[in-house]
This record gives sequence, C-alpha cells and structure tokens, in this order.
Amino acid sequence: MSNSATSADVVVIGGGPAGLTVAAEAARAGARVVVLERRTEDTHSRAGVIQPRVLELFDVRGLMDRFRAAAERWRPDFEVPRYIYAGLIGLRYDQLDSKFPYALILPQMTTEHLLAEWAVEQGVDLRRGLTYLGHAETPAGVTVTARDSAGDALELSASYLVGADGARSLVREVTGIPFDGHATRMTAVAVDAHLPFPWQASMQMKRNEHGWVLAYPFGRGITRFIIVAERRRHVPKHEPVTLDEVRESLRLIFGDDFGLTSAQWLSRYGDAHRMVPEFRRGRVLLAGEATRVHYPASGIGMNYCIQDAFNLGWKLGWVVSGRAPDALLDSYHEERHPVLKALMDDVAAQCGLHFDFSHAGLALKDFVERELVPIPEVNAILRDRLSGFGTAYHRDSDPHDADGARVSDFPVDTAGSPSGSSYTRVAEDAGFVLADAAGPAGGPRTLPDAITAVTAPAAALAERFGGAAAVLIRPDAYVARAWAARPTDEQVTAAYRTATRQEAGEPVQADDATRAGGPVRAGAAAVGQPGHA
Repeated sequence: MSNSATSADVVVIGGGPAGLTVAAEAARAGARVVVLERRTEDTHSRAGVIQPRVLELFDVRGLMDRFRAAAERWRPDFEVPRYIYAGLIGLRYDQLDSKFPYALILPQMTTEHLLAEWAVEQGVDLRRGLTYLGHAETPAGVTVTARDSAGDALELSASYLVGADGARSLVREVTGIPFDGHATRMTAVAVDAHLPFPWQASMQMKRNEHGWVLAYPFGRGITRFIIVAERRRHVPKHEPVTLDEVRESLRLIFGDDFGLTSAQWLSRYGDAHRMVPEFRRGRVLLAGEATRVHYPASGIGMNYCIQDAFNLGWKLGWVVSGRAPDALLDSYHEERHPVLKALMDDVAAQCGLHFDFSHAGLALKDFVERELVPIPEVNAILRDRLSGFGTAYHRDSDPHDADGARVSDFPVDTAGSPSGSSYTRVAEDAGFVLADAAGPAGGPRTLPDAITAVTAPAAALAERFGGAAAVLIRPDAYVARAWAARPTDEQVTAAYRTATRQEAGEPVQADDATRAGGPVRAGAAAVGQPGHA
C-alpha cells in the first residue's frame, strides 16, 4: 500500500450538486480545492427539477446557456411554468418576477456533469474513485485520509474540510455532529417506465382513497411515475419494487396501467426526517444532504443543497485567500440554518396535507386546491417557498429593508462597456458589485479591489430594492447593504468589511500576494461522471 500526501486550502468530500458547487465557488474566489468522489460512473437520476432561484444563481455564473441546451436535448418542453405544492396543482411560476419564471426539467446526473465541467474550469482538482475514511483536526487545519479503488492510501492536508457526502454522511459521523429527527415512517415508489408519455399535457396527477400518482415525461420513451399507494406506503424501504406492484397501484389510482411491461428504474424511498443542529464544527463544514434528509416534497431538496453551496463557497474562498477572517464562515450556519429549519417544517406540513387519503383529507385537499391556491397572495407565499425566492438574510437590525434581499437581474452600465449590459454579466467575473444610480456623475470612487462598481438606472434600483439609490451585492447575489441616498466610499468600504466580518482597522492580509490578487487554479482533473461520495 502506497501513501501520498497532498495539500489544499479546501477538501470537499462528495461530488454531487452541493459538493461541486461549493468547490467551484471556493475555487473561483481563490481557493485551492480538491474534491474526492467515491463513484466513477453515473447513477440513476433521482432529482429532475431545477427551481427558479437556482436558475438565477446559475445565470449569475454564466451557466444558463449550458443548462437550457442540455434540458432541450432531454425534452423539448423543459420549462414548467405551472407547478405543484403538496401534490396540489396551480402554482403560478409564470407570474414570478424573474428571467426564469419556470421550473426546468433536467436529470440530476446531467446537472452534475455540467457542474463538474464548471468546477474544473474554475481550477478544482476533481478526483474520482476515492473513498473518504476519516479526518483529524490539527492546529493548522485538517488531515484527511482516503483510499483509492486499488486499496492505496491517500493523505491530504487542508485548511478546511467540507462534508457534502449525502444523508449518510461519514464526515458528519466522524465529526460527531448529531443528526436529530425520525426514521422512515412511510415509503413511496419512483418508476422510470419504458412507456411513451400517454397524455398530451406534460404532467398528469390523480388522487383518490387509494393514493396519489404524479406522471411526467422523463426523456424520450420514458414516463416517470411517483406513486404513494395507501395500502403499500408502510412497506419497508428495503423491499424491492415490483412491476406487479406498480401496475396494481396505477390501476387503483389512475384506473389504467397503460400496458406497462418494463422499467428502466424502480426505487422505494422514505420520509426520514432528520437535521443537524450545527453546520460547522471547527474546521469542518457540512453542506447539502449531509445537513438534512426529508421526503422529497415538490422536488426541492437538491435545489436547497445548491443554494447552501452558493452561500458557503464564496466565503471559503474569501477566507483562505486572505480577504476575510475565519469568522466569516460562522455566517454560513447563521444564515442557512434558519432557512433549512423552515424548509424542514414546510416539508412536514406538505406531507401532512398531501398524504391523508381519508374522506376528510381528500375533501381538504380539494378545498385548498380549488379555493385557496388560486388566491394571488396565497399562491405567492407557496411559490416563494418552493422557488427559493422567499429566502432572504435580512436582520431586524439592518438599516434598510432591502438588506439581505435576493438579487435578480437588472440593467447596468459599466465603464468601457456599451449601454445595455446587466448585473448578471458583470457578476460572472466579479466579487462584490456596487450598483449606484449616480455612477461617474457622483464623482470617482476609491474602493477595495474586491468591489466592482457599476451604474444602474435609478428607477430599476428603486423598484427592485425598496427605493434604494445604491446597493452593494454579495458574490452569491444577495444584498449586503442598500442605501436610500448615494453612499460615500467610506460607507461602502465599511459595509464590505461588515459583510466579510472584518474588524475595524487594517484589512485582512493574504498569506501571499498572488493568492490575494485573484483565483488560484489548482491542477484540473478530467471530468468524469459525477455521483455522490
């Protein structure tokens, strides 16, 4: 057995959506990142929906052309402008104030391929066929041990370790972080059937006293069925799904088994409901499903994992490149833990409404779907929960109502660029962005190098940010600080230092000038087929 050592700023365990996004964002911000992924081949795609807020975040990184092209190859009607909540139809994504007023249908494995490509472009060292064994903290960082497929050992030293290794996270276990909640109480079935979609509409749903079925096309010649059968929902998760079971459930609920004779994939999954009390312990941080597991209500789980990763990634890059102190990483738990706690409560509420197939339960669902969901204010509340648009990091002590708010695209002008540019195009290559209605007319600015200043139409800023005349936007497209009148350079710099947790006094210094000046490109590995560690 050989043993080799590697050093990095950040080691990420797990090459799924959360791990790849954390890695790409940290590398983009200047970190040397190594990702260890156990799998070397594709697995079947469980998740298949990307929600509007994640689409906005991908757009901020210039990735949407890739995702749209991949989705169009998968199925021509990949945009879903009307969505579901707790199995009820009628959410009006097409009324969202966004460039992306829809959910995008795309297999999770394709999402992972695209994220892996992006991560390697940012300089991430992506290594497959490596199994994480454990880690130990040292005064200088973390030492990680792993084993390759040949049984050879690998040791890596890093400043920080990110566990993005799924609901059964070994990183979480080794770190000693509890995983509180309840085990599986109910199971459901997912089937990718060899069956051309039997309807013209892109989605079909039906419920009765026998249960609930959702059906939608999932590739050419494949129909995905999600089935909660009343008489089968207490079957243990480990019991294999059979085609006879699927056909019986379809006949009881839909009244037809559509001549189903074979399937590409059959899976039984549960409603285990667990969450960690802390997202960080020392130099170890957890992301994605390593922080929680829940019933995949309304297809939002992967999307919140990716949003976690956007929050954490830039902060890791800022810290290890010397632009912010370690304290900035505490804000990851402070901001995301309440968001995820609300998500867990929402999933529990959805399950309570969704899976009561009694006469009263069916009557309640009919009433909510027919009378309440169409009310514009109700519809907005529910779609904001699922889309991610309801997430904000505003605190009661923040001086402006827009502080902590989500940022979507808006027009800007930049020095040397033609009129008609946009925030997202600037943000692709920027750290923090200052959008100022006064622009050069307000006089020259002297700001930290990490801030890119642009001019934005006063009306656009005022409309989107509660009357603000200027906004400082974080790398993850949330407002760090908004001002009702044009801020001074000192005010902008102070807001930047607050957002990056710098204390009053001299700026934090990088360990070396090269890393402070921009991203560090680690040796890139070839992109394979990502899965979960």
